[in-house]
Amino acid sequence: MNTWLNFIPGGIFTTSNVFGPRYILSIAYRMARSYIRTFFYLLFNKSPLAAYNFFYTKFFVPVGEGAGAGFYILFNSFVRSFPKFAPLPRYVEIEVTTICPRKCIMCEHTYWKDQEERHLSLDEFKFIVNQFPKLRWLHLTGEGSAFTNPEYIKMLEYAKKKNICVYLVDSFDHIPPDCLEKLIDLRIEGVYLSLDGSTKETYEKLRVGCDFGRVLKNINRFIELKKKKKSLLPEISFRYIVMKHNVGEMADFLDLVASFGPRQLLGEGGRVDFVGNLEFPEVKDLSIYELPEQVLKSVIEKTGQYKLNTFLSHTEPKRNPSIKQCICWLEPYIIMGGYVIPCCNILMSNKRGILREHSFGNIFKSSMKEIWDSERFRRFRRTINDPKSKVPFLCTLCRGYDFSERLKKYGVDEKL
Repeated sequence: MNTWLNFIPGGIFTTSNVFGPRYILSIAYRMARSYIRTFFYLLFNKSPLAAYNFFYTKFFVPVGEGAGAGFYILFNSFVRSFPKFAPLPRYVEIEVTTICPRKCIMCEHTYWKDQEERHLSLDEFKFIVNQFPKLRWLHLTGEGSAFTNPEYIKMLEYAKKKNICVYLVDSFDHIPPDCLEKLIDLRIEGVYLSLDGSTKETYEKLRVGCDFGRVLKNINRFIELKKKKKSLLPEISFRYIVMKHNVGEMADFLDLVASFGPRQLLGEGGRVDFVGNLEFPEVKDLSIYELPEQVLKSVIEKTGQYKLNTFLSHTEPKRNPSIKQCICWLEPYIIMGGYVIPCCNILMSNKRGILREHSFGNIFKSSMKEIWDSERFRRFRRTINDPKSKVPFLCTLCRGYDFSERLKKYGVDEKL
């Protein structure tokens, strides 16, 4: 394994391990050139602050959709050595709904027993956003279907009025037709499309209640609108959860992505993310623990053929980066009800009751500054960055980083 991998954030670790560091450098160069164009596009078509926040996202946001993490690639070890100096975050993820009419077989929502299902209100959303006075990047996500929230577009409008860089995830299955154009007109920076198969049979077997044909129609319509409006934004990315049912279609999926148009039309910053199944007992049988060699070979070949930005993330547990490389603690996640948890990596564990119980506070009861500066949250940040400390309890729910060696040596800190 390349020694340099020990110094980079986990999000790039597996991809570098499979494709090689030269591949990462080529993507970084290609994206950087395109980001210059997007920066000036926002400068002249939106505002200087919107352009700056886009630059900030690509260089300073550590993890998550659209994050470039350039600063942390260079200074990861330094940042982790001084967690006590971490300021109130300028990037946050917010769950906008826990309502979803579909029954995707890999999603914890399908198996919930202890989660309140409701929409986040616009007033609640504004209250949360205003707790972060220097907010630069916002990811709107959650275990529900965002466009079922009747106030979702108003939330996007509110964020964009503040020139916050916004990324979102959606299946594009039941998105209202007028919302496709709205996303472009608002100049949302990026959309990640959840699409876990290259065929109707596979996709609809995994995402029960979704319509493959309707999704493709909406994607094509979205791209045509972007082209018509000559808009560089949103960047269009694809997220493919790798499971036993669809592992054989990974290379075919790259054919499907290429069929939507050249990379430049999707957005130079657009990417294809192959991610591992975030397993919990009910879905453990869906998981793949080692990608077939021939599949990987085909994915590498198709990536080169189409010049796509392909990434692999926790697709194989044995390739997961060590917990010592985690910087996700810099990016809090606020789940429904206002509970603040350290990051999104612990979200899909189907343990909502535990997450609420062990959250660092509730943003509707205490200010985010009070929560962030609390002794428990400070101790969590110190502990996770100390390789000779116990593993924080919340981190034992993580499927993105390997904490097994540290857990064996030092055990669990049940208070964190």
